[in-house]
Amino acid sequence: MTESFRLAFRIGPIPVQILPSFFLMTFLLNVGLSSVSELIAWAVVVLASVLAHELGHAAVARAFGLAPQIQLHGMGGTTSWAPARALPVPQRIAISLAGPFAGFLVAAVVRYGIPQSTWHSALGALVYGDLLFVNFGWGILNLLPMLPLDGGNVMAELMNVFTHGRGERPARIFSIAVAGLAALLSLRIGWWWPCLLAASFAATNWQRLSFLKDVETDAPLRKELEDAYIELEAQRGARVIAIARPVSLRARTQGVKAEALQLLAFGYLLENQVADADAAIASLPKGFAPHPRLVELRRKAA
Repeated sequence: MTESFRLAFRIGPIPVQILPSFFLMTFLLNVGLSSVSELIAWAVVVLASVLAHELGHAAVARAFGLAPQIQLHGMGGTTSWAPARALPVPQRIAISLAGPFAGFLVAAVVRYGIPQSTWHSALGALVYGDLLFVNFGWGILNLLPMLPLDGGNVMAELMNVFTHGRGERPARIFSIAVAGLAALLSLRIGWWWPCLLAASFAATNWQRLSFLKDVETDAPLRKELEDAYIELEAQRGARVIAIARPVSLRARTQGVKAEALQLLAFGYLLENQVADADAAIASLPKGFAPHPRLVELRRKAA
């Protein structure tokens, strides 16, 4: 089963995709169920509940003028919108909280809005318990102050407010601590799936923390590249090369490295060093294409 096979539909104006990994995750979460009917019931509960959670995010996002789309996958669900648009902090927090509270609303309807006689059969009692567990229990867990959970997103937004936009680093550090504690507690109780999930969150936050360190290290290099742009506008290829070459070797982030290599290629072309320019272009990190002006200058040098 590959992610190229997916279900796609719309709920009103909101596009929804369901990847095969979502169903695999759902099965693994309750593989110990004793019958096929119980497993199907569990799958329907998880699908409806996660979808309700994401629709909570999507509905509030639409209220703020965004065009959201939903994807359900092996880690749960994601609501996104494109193109990205900056929103005030209260609106971003409202979108994050809307998911868990949509689940709480579903749990309240199940508990107080549906006659209890509905759940009298053995399967009905199982579905009743699963609906409350997934919508209320998972909603509470989702509010933990740990990125990328909704509670973690709220924490990061608040930290940004109190640190004047420098809240991601402390939010990531706090998330690693919470994830580590959650993994240890889950392991002690014997909850293997929450343990693995918390461990994966800790790893993701650690990777992002390392990336932030690289960004900070590369910040002075961006200032050096500003000088290279000035030299490029003045058509001084040798100076462009002198500035861009060491930056390309020292850069730790892909973006700065790609920018330096493109400037280096420009400099080589201005100095009629076509082979060196080609080597610089070929060294661009994966996912970075040469600038159209660079392509045109290379074509003229051919």
